[in-house]
Amino acid sequence: MIADEEFWRLVAVLGGRPEIQDDGPYERLTAMLAEEPVERIIGFAETLAFNLYQLDRRVLAQAVFPGADRLSDDGFLYARCAVVVAGPAALAAVLADPAAFERFTTVEAAHAESILDVPSNAYQKATGQEWEHVEEYDYETGSNDQWW
Repeated sequence: MIADEEFWRLVAVLGGRPEIQDDGPYERLTAMLAEEPVERIIGFAETLAFNLYQLDRRVLAQAVFPGADRLSDDGFLYARCAVVVAGPAALAAVLADPAAFERFTTVEAAHAESILDVPSNAYQKATGQEWEHVEEYDYETGSNDQWW
């Protein structure tokens, strides 16, 4: 992993707006990471995975939709990506109050899933090789056993 402040500095390149619909900011972040040593690309991927894993909580998946259909597994992952793209204050707010998660469950915010491709694209750009790294923390929906 990389230090939190470095991770959030890099994520800030995305402008803190999970609803952005173009890939420009994600391409800029990818290009920045591709200029870094491979260890930093992997560190970014690990820190991203850890943050998504921390947000993988049943209370978040269900609190927004009491009595209604919940988000799909992919939709829940993309909403968690939107929280990360929004920055550290958004992450802290959602972890402190599950009701704060609702604003990240919009169709527009789903484009934040593009952050998932940043490390692999940066790695491929930097090395010319396919990304085969598997992060320590599994961020797929329902993987955080402690919170499900």
